[in-house]
Amino acid sequence: MGGPDGGGRGFDPEEAVRWAQRLRRERFGLSVATLAVVLLATFLITRLGLGTISPGRWVVLLLAAAGGVAGFYALFATGANLRFPEPSLTREQIFFWTVWGLLPLAWLPRARPIILLFFLAPFSFGMLALNLRQYLGLVAAVCAAYGGLLAYEYARAPAAFDARYQLFLFAIFSLLLTWFAVFGGFVSGLRERLRAQRDRLVEAHGALAAEVEERRRVQAENERLIGELRKALAEIKTLRGLLPICASCKKIRDDEGAWRPLEAYLSEHTHAEFTHGICPECRRRLYPDLKRCTD
Repeated sequence: MGGPDGGGRGFDPEEAVRWAQRLRRERFGLSVATLAVVLLATFLITRLGLGTISPGRWVVLLLAAAGGVAGFYALFATGANLRFPEPSLTREQIFFWTVWGLLPLAWLPRARPIILLFFLAPFSFGMLALNLRQYLGLVAAVCAAYGGLLAYEYARAPAAFDARYQLFLFAIFSLLLTWFAVFGGFVSGLRERLRAQRDRLVEAHGALAAEVEERRRVQAENERLIGELRKALAEIKTLRGLLPICASCKKIRDDEGAWRPLEAYLSEHTHAEFTHGICPECRRRLYPDLKRCTD
């Protein structure tokens, strides 16, 4: 999928927002597909005899999943996600689905190690948006939620609570999430550096394109001025050249050797136009009787 500044066009902020929203909806679609896989795995766990979930609990689980999907979809569809500091809502989605996953985690204690593995899937989406600090903060929140579940189970039935086993699972789970956060933060940082480098390249390309356009404009202006200068020089050369002219009829010989009337030749080679009259000297010489008639 092309970016908003592709194809040699200028940067369009509105198109950039639409493109980013499409990408966020595609990522959200992947998270919904991951949710479907988790639901299928939960169903298969019950079929394998590793625990049971009552119909009422299935209804609660499915309604909570549907509510989460509908809520996040509404945010992306209406553009309300743009009001958040991080519009992709990656951190919010990961935390919500992790808390949602505590339901099957509590209802299927025998399959708890298997279910905990599926908690890693939502964390993979954090590589697309979260930095190391945000990742570690999310790990702390998820571990706190998981620790709250363990505290509830211990308070409800301390005799049945296997503290060593549950704390072992908690420690392994915390270490895995922490490693995932460190690795994800590294990938996210690398992505940010690549994005910054791309932005610098785009900026340099824009500056170079502007410089090329300015040079083209200057070149066109220079060509226009050169054309005007050549035209002016051609006119000056014509006016300053030696003109062969007949001493009797005053015709001028052009470059092809033809004799042209003075008026026609000068009209073609200058901006002057002619209107005919007669001077007083010629009038007295050519029309001597005209003076006596007027008297």
